[in-house]
Amino acid sequence: DAMFHAAAKTLAESVDEDLLKQGSIYPPLESIRQVSAAVASSVARVAFEQGQAVGPAPTDLQAHIASMMYDPNYREHV
Repeated sequence: DAMFHAAAKTLAESVDEDLLKQGSIYPPLESIRQVSAAVASSVARVAFEQGQAVGPAPTDLQAHIASMMYDPNYREHV
């Protein structure tokens, strides 16, 4: 339950007042990577706090999660 609560709270906090006034209840799609990293970080933080995660917690959890995310952009090699 704590992990679901952490995810929901982080998702809700990613929608600012201007978006709420426009009727949006979710953050814009353009920020999906940042929001996904923030949600994953908050859920992982709870997992470490509850002793449900394996191994030591990274020093910067959100940076670690962001570094592990797939990047769909391909670099040109030519």
